[in-house]
Amino acid sequence: MRPRNLAFSITVTVLLELAASPLLAAQEGRAMHHRYKLIDMGTFGGPTSVIYALTGPLNNRGVAASCADTSNLDSNYPNINPFFGSDPYVQHAFRWKGRLQDLGTLPGGTSSCSQWVNDRGLIVGASTNGQIDPLLGVPEIRAALWRDGSVFDLGTLGGNESVAYNVNKHGEIVGGALNTISDPYTSSFFNFFISGATQVHAFLVKRDGIIHDLGTLGTGSDSMAFYVNNEGQVAGQSFTDTAVNASTGLPTMHPFLWENGKMKDLGTIGGTLVQQIAGLNANCTLNTASISARSPGCSPATSTSPSIDRRPTWSPSSRARRWRSC
Repeated sequence: MRPRNLAFSITVTVLLELAASPLLAAQEGRAMHHRYKLIDMGTFGGPTSVIYALTGPLNNRGVAASCADTSNLDSNYPNINPFFGSDPYVQHAFRWKGRLQDLGTLPGGTSSCSQWVNDRGLIVGASTNGQIDPLLGVPEIRAALWRDGSVFDLGTLGGNESVAYNVNKHGEIVGGALNTISDPYTSSFFNFFISGATQVHAFLVKRDGIIHDLGTLGTGSDSMAFYVNNEGQVAGQSFTDTAVNASTGLPTMHPFLWENGKMKDLGTIGGTLVQQIAGLNANCTLNTASISARSPGCSPATSTSPSIDRRPTWSPSSRARRWRSC
């Protein structure tokens, strides 16, 4: 599931624009208005389907992609991978263009969910693979690519888990994958939006099909990539060191921009923790939110808009910032 605030719905819907009749508008002597129809996209027999906030569930050709419940209860529940939330049903990634198409899972897998669909129809996300993570005791997930009716395992960096969050028009894919170095911070899914017992590093899969480790900022142990634009620039978040901050209980985390083989630290507005990466456009403008301080047990305010052109919003506990660094 895509990081940040998760937008759940009982049934996924999509808005289709219907143009009002120009002739009628002219006859009535008023400006033409757009009309919209709410369409129930359905499920695979289960109770719910979902669109996650700040993912890429709809491309410019009207193709939607995410995941929906089947009618089968998950035999691993409640010991399911946190990527699938707390849903007791088996979920499958879907493609929708007028009808719901089941994309299935990796061989041996039960559940899957997509995170992004590009204009070529390439879909990425994650799927279970039929294996139990020996360090977590839950089904493993692997970054997955759905292409031309087939699903491909994108691999890991030596660890047991990976997830893909974005794909550009060239088929370059980014996300995060675990390595084999023990790490305490991936035990919480919401630190880097993957679960594990070892370090997670941002990755880039180029058109050669090889998963490339993008590393981390400074001496940080973990990172995650969320966006890749059509220029091949990658945006995400990374720890910058290993010193734990009293205000967050985590090492300092900053947003990064990766290009030409180098990861650039974009900093914060005086804070120590990046809360949310909201997007990256072709002009390498990046929106994010950082936390300056946080009281124990408090949930800081968040920016929920997926728009990378929205003006920054401010609150006492979080600050949104827009970078244009290249």
